[in-house]
Amino acid sequence: MTRKYLYIICFAIISFLPPSNLAAQHRFKLLQKVDSLLDVRQQKSKLDTNYVSRPDRHWTLRLINNICGTHFTLKAIDEDNSKLDFRFKDPLRHTVSLSANYRGLAVALAFNPSHLFGKKTSTEININSYSNRYGFDFIYETNGEYKGEVEWNGVLYDVSTEVREKSLTINAYYAFNGRKFSYPAAFSQSYVQKRSAGSFMAGLSYHRTSVTAVPEEGVEYDNDEIRKFKLSYASVGLGYGYNFVPNRKWLIHLSTLPTIVFWNDNKIIKMVGVETMDATFPEVAVVARFSTVHYFKHFFMGLTVVYNYTSAGDYDSIRLRHNKWRSRIIIGKRF
Repeated sequence: MTRKYLYIICFAIISFLPPSNLAAQHRFKLLQKVDSLLDVRQQKSKLDTNYVSRPDRHWTLRLINNICGTHFTLKAIDEDNSKLDFRFKDPLRHTVSLSANYRGLAVALAFNPSHLFGKKTSTEININSYSNRYGFDFIYETNGEYKGEVEWNGVLYDVSTEVREKSLTINAYYAFNGRKFSYPAAFSQSYVQKRSAGSFMAGLSYHRTSVTAVPEEGVEYDNDEIRKFKLSYASVGLGYGYNFVPNRKWLIHLSTLPTIVFWNDNKIIKMVGVETMDATFPEVAVVARFSTVHYFKHFFMGLTVVYNYTSAGDYDSIRLRHNKWRSRIIIGKRF
């Protein structure tokens, strides 16, 4: 590890320690060192400061309420041309987080209130890193709280079988106009978008998910009964994002990044045997983002939404559509 990153990590740790844990003069010296490193990085950023700049204050604190949800549908046509339409969704999940940002260096602490009541059948790890030029989302989820229904030839039935899902999603983007267009201004508020600007973006996505129907005790199943779906794919595409700044107090962001699957490995696992899942071109994955931020003198409030959509399979046999969204309500202060 280079000395540069060692200074940065040490500063991130000690910034929130009580004064008694470190002499004040040592903290001040380390702060000066980190400031000098950040000054060098900022000078190399090559931003058009008529459009994008750092906040005039170094510290940004944010209180964030995260709300997310997932649902997916499975459409199947059997050999008798009977149509099955499975629909599953999970309860909304809430977390509360507090983040502190010093000139682009951030640490955060998240808390899930539902864990106080023993609800631990779902877990989600969500890591986002947005810069003006490139960024990524990393989302890992395990979920055993799905409720569903099935429509068979026009008749609805409740699904009593327990359904579990594990999924991993990685989305990355590259903004061609990163000098004038800022993703962080809309989503992490670590930059300020001064004037309206947009950018074309290249995107790359990887998604892996497994959906398992847990067998019920005492129930006999046929050998060709479907037990699990396993889907993996990689996709690439081109999109566009725009930051609209009607005045100094408002920022509105909208972007979409559709991608086309160029590699997949989709399996249907039955009680006995494994089959490769047929695919119909094009299989697609779409990431859409929305944000609006309202600024006061040193406070700001915002709402962000990130939506992920994937579609895989064959229209004539089995097709799976997966939808996941996350919204954040943000209250922040700079000082």
